[in-house]
Parts: sequence; structure tokens; C-alpha cells
Amino acid sequence: MKLNQTNIDKELSNYLRSVNSINLPTPHNDVLGFISSLKREPLSSGPYPNVSLFEASNRILSDLVILFGVRRLLLNQAVGNVRLPFTEYEVALGVKGGHDLTATARNLHLVGEAFNVAPSFFQQKKSRTIKKLRSQERVDYRLIVFNADAVKSPQHYAKISEPSMLYLLVDLWVDRDNLV
Repeated sequence: MKLNQTNIDKELSNYLRSVNSINLPTPHNDVLGFISSLKREPLSSGPYPNVSLFEASNRILSDLVILFGVRRLLLNQAVGNVRLPFTEYEVALGVKGGHDLTATARNLHLVGEAFNVAPSFFQQKKSRTIKKLRSQERVDYRLIVFNADAVKSPQHYAKISEPSMLYLLVDLWVDRDNLV
């Protein structure tokens, strides 16, 4: 999906509408059975109707990190002190393999990965992502987009961002509330 200033808010609103259409499983007295249904039974609604609530939750939160991260890039075009030349981003939602986002402008190329992760898994996920991005040759910008609540010092990542490795933090709750 290609995202730019003219379609990002519409795509985000459509995605959030799809998320809000999910029919949540009804809790019942058999706690183990309920937990099993959360991990195994397909939702039959929302952006990922063929997977369980557990799996859909992971995909949805990562998708929202991508969408809100791209929205911020389109509105501001800066990560830390680095100004980006891109006006359009190609994103892949819910897909394993390839890159989560790419952009090209005037022979300049960006590749990016995005994730939503618990603080306890952040360092592992960041290390794997950096390794994946550094393996890319002929790339001018490498970008990691992740949830702000995964780290204790979000400001640190803005300070260390440089074209070879940019860090964009997304606060899903603040960004959702600021969506017009």
C-alpha cells in the first residue's frame, strides 16, 4: 500500500474502523478453555479474520506502529535531526518477510522495519532488526519504528538517530487521540 499526505488519514481511519469491528470472544467460566480460545479460535472479523485474537493483537499493534509512524513522517519529515526527502512510503502490513516500509526519492532509498514489543523483549527485537537493516546495501536511510512504551528513555533514540540508523518512536494512544 502506498501512503502519502493525501491518503494517510483515510487509510488509518479505515484500519481503525476495521479493528473496532472485531467481535471479541465472550469470557466464560472455564478459564483454561477461554484462554485456549483466545490463542486458537479465528476471530471471523476485523483486519485479520482468519487468526486468533492473540495473533491478531500482535499484528494489529505492529500495523498501527507502521501507520502512525508513516503519518508522522509525512506530516513532519524529520527523525531526530535528520530531515527525510520522502513524500510517499510503500508499506506492508501483517506480512512476514521483506521490509515493512520502503521509500524512494531522487535516487535516495529508505528501508524500514516496525514493531510493537514488550519492554522485556525490546533489546532482542532491536538487535535482530538492526542486523536485518544493516545487511541492506545501496540504502541511504535505515529506519526502525517502534512503540514508545518499549523503552525508558524515548528521547535517547531521537538523539542517536542518523541516516544509517533512524529510530522513530510511536505512542499509539497519543497518536490515536490526535488523529483528526
